[in-house]
Amino acid sequence: MNPLAALIGLVFVAMGLLAYTGRWKGWIRFRRGFGSTIGFAWLWFGAATTTASLAVAVSSLRPVFFVLVALAAALLAITVVAMFWLPRALLPSWYLELRDGSGRRPR
Repeated sequence: MNPLAALIGLVFVAMGLLAYTGRWKGWIRFRRGFGSTIGFAWLWFGAATTTASLAVAVSSLRPVFFVLVALAAALLAITVVAMFWLPRALLPSWYLELRDGSGRRPR
């Protein structure tokens, strides 16, 4: 396993969790070419990176390796979609209230 890739993945997972829980909302203001769901994409990117680094660690176990690679590819596909749009089921309730409700800016 590449420890640097795993560490980078865990950092992105932490940033994505902060975005999903609403503890960090500053990323919503930056909309340069991407949708306002870019903060949520970091969670999926971190999960994909961590899963891929785990797949490299167990590469000698072929069935487990291929399952982890397929999972990492699916998470990466969600990441690409999440950079522009996410379905309502994958959006947290605080974000839906902000977007659809009062429209107030986050603090």
